[in-house]
Parts: sequence; structure tokens; C-alpha cells
Amino acid sequence: MKVMIVKDRNVLNTKFLAQFVNSLHRIGFEVTVVCDSYKKQGSGVTLDEGVKFINLNGKTKNPFFNLYRFLRGKLFRPVKRFAQVIAEERPDVIVCYFMVDLVNVLYKQTHDVPVIMMMHGYPPIMLGNLMRKKPYMRKIYRQVMDKAAAFHVLMKSYEPTIAEFCTPKRVVTIPNEVVQIPPEERTDLSVEKKKIIYVARIEKEGKRHHLLVEAFGELFKEFPDWHLEFWGMRKYPAYERELMELAAKYGAENNVHIKGYHPKIQEVYRQADIHAFPSAHEGFSLALADGMACGLPSIGFADAPSVNELIIEGHNGFLAKDKEDFTKKLRRLMQDQGLRQAFGKNAAKDMEAYAPEKVIELWRRLIVETVGEGK
Repeated sequence: MKVMIVKDRNVLNTKFLAQFVNSLHRIGFEVTVVCDSYKKQGSGVTLDEGVKFINLNGKTKNPFFNLYRFLRGKLFRPVKRFAQVIAEERPDVIVCYFMVDLVNVLYKQTHDVPVIMMMHGYPPIMLGNLMRKKPYMRKIYRQVMDKAAAFHVLMKSYEPTIAEFCTPKRVVTIPNEVVQIPPEERTDLSVEKKKIIYVARIEKEGKRHHLLVEAFGELFKEFPDWHLEFWGMRKYPAYERELMELAAKYGAENNVHIKGYHPKIQEVYRQADIHAFPSAHEGFSLALADGMACGLPSIGFADAPSVNELIIEGHNGFLAKDKEDFTKKLRRLMQDQGLRQAFGKNAAKDMEAYAPEKVIELWRRLIVETVGEGK
């Protein structure tokens, strides 16, 4: 069975996508990955030998042809290019990563290949942003969403939200794969490092690092030998300055560290005691789940989608109802090593439900059923 995976850009630096594509290939699917990217093909991950990769608008060694492709990419939508590659590859099913990919493979297309739309975030946020675009674009998005054979969401609670934006034929929940960490490679919580981490891109609106700096700052006099580290992509220097100024307000500027991206993030998890996660919303937070698989106790907010389902209050971490409660519960974790150990043990056990072999089996069923329904 031939599966075509479509992602607009950055194909080769998306860890999840590489894992997903390779997993499909390893269970017997013939997989082709297609993008239409002049500059942002990406790098950093490897696709298995046997996975076909096609860039419809990639650079070549010919500078004149490159100019043509550059201008073509700027001036014309890639709908015709996708029509051609679909006709040539003749996939049994297409899986789209971004909403723009759904437009590219369904808008004004005449093929009858069933299409599955992945939703890698919280649908009300992702689809709500689309509905704020110009009227003609909203119309296009609604048209292609109605044509999709199935929508994939990351949490069961997200399923009803799709119907707020379109008339879905089918909505299916499949979580992200979480790599399982052997017990001997998890963090050793019997050895106190006095370190809190937060693994997320450094961003104010969605990730809300400042809430964690405030909580840590309020507890700093009580725990002056503890450190707070932020790990993740850095794009907003003004916000980083704001975070450090906030830390200085509490006299904690030497104990708050903005570290940036780490290529081997498991090493970061192993050197921490607590994963504090003040994010406002997630699709399915792999950063949080990966930390839990490594045996870290976590704390987040009770109203944060995904966070409030991965973290189970009083079992593998804490869920705070507000900022004051967040500070209170962070204190409990910092002062109680035994509690951290109990939560961490439960967290690693809970993540077994998202083992790659279990998740890819759900995808296998969805793909087979979607192809069958399309015939």
C-alpha cells in the first residue's frame, strides 16, 4: 500500500515526522514524502533507506533553473505541481501535515485519493487562526476540510472541536509516539541535583516562561541553591531579557539559565529533578511526555489542553489552578524528594501507553480503513 506524506517545509528537521515516516515504512507501507520548498527542506533527521523523498521546488546546480524555481515558488501556488506528483506516484492515501498541505492536495484537484489531515496542535487554536484569514481563504479552507476523508487529533477530548470549523467525515484520536527509556537510562531521583527544567521553545504567549520565573523567584530565598534552566529554540531576545530582568527582581538572576536547543535532550532530562511546564496549551506535548518517560515528575496548569491529560494530579505530578497554586505545588515538589521519586516512577509507567509500536498500529488501522472506505 502506497502512502504519500505531504509537508510544506522543514521536512528534514522535524523529529516526529521522521519517526512517523520510518515507522510506517518498517511495518510494510511504501512511503513517499513530498514537500514544495525552495529553501527550507531542512536537515538533522534521517529517513530510512527505501523511503522516497521528493522536493517539488528544490534548488538544483543550475543557477538559471534555480531563479525560475524561486520565482515560481513566490508567484504561483503549487497546486499543479502536486496534481502532477499525485498522478505520477498514484498513492493509495495521502497524509497532510499542515493545513496548507491540505489546500495543495485537494483544492481544484480531480484525483480521488483519500486524504487524512493531521492536527499537531490544539484544534481550536490552529483552526481558529485560519478562520481569521481573508474571507476567500476561509472559504477555501472550509472546502478542503470538508473533502478530507479523516481528521487526526492527538487527544480524545479534541474530537468534538473539529465540528466547530467544518463537517468532518471522521475524526480519530492517535497520540504522538513517545520513545521508551529503559530504567537504567532514566533520571536518578535518589540523587538530588536541585534543578528544575522547562523544555519548550522560548516564547511568551504560548509557553509562558515568565510564570515559572515568578514562581521560582518567590521560592528562591527558601531554596537558594536550586537552579532553573530553560531549554528550547531561541527566537525572541526581547523576551529573554524580560525573563532575566524578572529573575533579577527576586535576586535569582544567577540561578536562572537560558540554555537554548540541545540535540540530545535526554541528557537534560537525566540531570533534572523537576520538569515545570507552564504552557497555556499543547497538541500533545512531546517535550513533557519525553521527560515523563525519563522518570521526571511534572507540574503544569489544570486548564492547559494536553498538559492536563498527560499530568495526572497527585499521581505523576501536579496541576495548578492558578499562579499561586502553581507556586505552592512547586514548593511541595522541591522540598519532598520522596514525592518526586513516586511521581517520576508513575510518570514513566504511564508513558508506556504511547510506545511507538502501539501508536503506529493505530495509524496502520486508520490508513487501511481509510483506503478501504475510499474504494
